[in-house]
Amino acid sequence: MSGLSLYHSATGKQAPHCIHAVGIGKTGAQMIDALMRTGELEDMLDDPRARFTALAVDIGDADMRQMRQYGDSFLDRLREREIPTDRAQIRSVDLPVPGADELSRSLERYPEWLAEEYPRFDYRPAFVPWLPPNVTLPTADKNYVGQLEQPAQEEHFPRAVAKAIYGHAYYGSDGTLRKELDDFARSVDQTRLPSIVLVFFGIGGGTGSGMVVDLARHLTNVRLGRRVPVVGVGSLPCSGDPEYQRGASVYATLNDLDCMLDETKNAAITSVWGDLYKNPFNGGFLALPQEQSWERLHRYTTITKGVLPEVRHYQALHVTNKFVDDSFCRYVLNDYGRELFRVLRPSGYTGAPHERISPGARTWTLFNVAKLTHPGVQVLPGEPMSKWRDMIGTWVGYLPKWMGVREGFKTDYIEAHTFSARSRWNDRLQKKLEETLSRYLLPGDDGTLRTSVGEFFDELTVYTNIIMTGVARPDLVAFQESRAIYDALPEQDRLAHHSFLLELGIALSERNQEFGDYAGKALGEGAVPTTISYDDIRGEAALPSTGVEIQTANISAAVTTVVPTP
Repeated sequence: MSGLSLYHSATGKQAPHCIHAVGIGKTGAQMIDALMRTGELEDMLDDPRARFTALAVDIGDADMRQMRQYGDSFLDRLREREIPTDRAQIRSVDLPVPGADELSRSLERYPEWLAEEYPRFDYRPAFVPWLPPNVTLPTADKNYVGQLEQPAQEEHFPRAVAKAIYGHAYYGSDGTLRKELDDFARSVDQTRLPSIVLVFFGIGGGTGSGMVVDLARHLTNVRLGRRVPVVGVGSLPCSGDPEYQRGASVYATLNDLDCMLDETKNAAITSVWGDLYKNPFNGGFLALPQEQSWERLHRYTTITKGVLPEVRHYQALHVTNKFVDDSFCRYVLNDYGRELFRVLRPSGYTGAPHERISPGARTWTLFNVAKLTHPGVQVLPGEPMSKWRDMIGTWVGYLPKWMGVREGFKTDYIEAHTFSARSRWNDRLQKKLEETLSRYLLPGDDGTLRTSVGEFFDELTVYTNIIMTGVARPDLVAFQESRAIYDALPEQDRLAHHSFLLELGIALSERNQEFGDYAGKALGEGAVPTTISYDDIRGEAALPSTGVEIQTANISAAVTTVVPTP
């Protein structure tokens, strides 16, 4: 490993890529757990040029305790292999919940802090604190039955509150959070191999999605200077999650992210408020649906006598989250991080600059960890292989039901990587998988399906990682469902679900009062409206039906310059 050069000119093989991670909220901390559970991460650090940098940020420390334990165990494993532990930097920051008065004073100082950070404007005319002075703040304490958390509504931090707590810690406290972000970036810069930074968070809920819009830009646009690919990884909620994690906040979060990822929308924001609001996910964005794995895991389980139904429910949800997290992290660390580099290329993020054509609004990539079997469910070890394969084939057929995209969605490129014991998967199942996924492909040579089959260590587990490029926000089932929930809320209750641009006096998902065709309700008299269409934010504006149409339009002028050959 240590003898590999950065680029093999004879083979065209990329250098090993070091994976670094920021995890925000409970979902983010669990993803860092998953990275450290893999042996592939230890293998990566066997190269003296490699480093692993991890930073978890959450409100309170309850959801980061397991990550800290895994971090200690991970360092022990490095010692056992005689790998220097200083090649790994694993940190966490638990943000305290300030009192309402203290938080209110912090919000009042935002114009001062923003002017110090980006002295281009007078922020005072537009600024209005987005939380009332007497806001009721949730508790950072968690409710556990045994070792299993039982989430409760009173523990939930709305996005607008999480953003305010992040701002209080970043701008107004003792500087711990800023220092940890500085140290994270410094560790990444010290890596002597190409690096990719993953930013993990949950798209549902409030803590991760509320803080990521600020933390990611502070990391990418300030500390890393856009020198390193930063990839957003957002976990979509499933039907097993509490209602408050799959409701109105999902709609507002998807809108916030889309105004970062879509180059046209993002240009409309940066043209007014500057480059600090430039898309922080310069390496791309992966949305992780969990519904297929949730349905596969919980649907055939029963409640053991004496076990409370709510406990059993959260056991199933915990196992679902862990399976998706582990499967995703194994994949991104495969082949020393090269696989992630390769899989981002069809989305246009890791190719050479002259290769990239803007995907426009179709900038989302779906990464669906689709679980096809579960140990001890429907079929048992020792039963005929025909029964096993019939059952697996049935669940392959269910893929469209829980893929997470609307009926009729089409794209030009899909990858499907199946992992199975060598005795389970066969040509018939492979054919059914290809036929099932072909419904999402453009016809003929305009659609490409790339597949692979790898061996999995568990005889009883089969799953497929399905990667779809060219997804637009309105294609997501989660967007359509959460928009309906958002619309049903009273107008005064919607603000709590916002985060991006609140400090600039803008509630992005609302209609502007003065310029009704534009998005972005002004919270104060001096707020500057966006030039983003409200219909676009709503997902009701006309979009090119596929990424191919966007690319064709983008290169139409250049096509006329092509010189014909005999």
